[in-house]
Amino acid sequence: MPTVARVGAIQIRLYYEDHGVPHFHAISPDFDFKFAIADGSVISGNGQIRGRDLASIRAWGQQHRDAPYLYWQQARDGEALEDIEG
Repeated sequence: MPTVARVGAIQIRLYYEDHGVPHFHAISPDFDFKFAIADGSVISGNGQIRGRDLASIRAWGQQHRDAPYLYWQQARDGEALEDIEG
């Protein structure tokens, strides 16, 4: 489950054996949420996420939409992932 980016203190991760729609995980000590790459919608989550963190994660996802799609496929294929600029 490599961390491919950071949005402030929030880790953006892609899991190698994840299924379902293409998505990324945003993880901090306070929450673990799953976001759809396509539109930044919340798929599921645990914990408390602040509005500004939600906005920052969605902005990052919109700005870097192409890289998470590529990394999603690479992770599913078991390939190594590099960092995406935060």
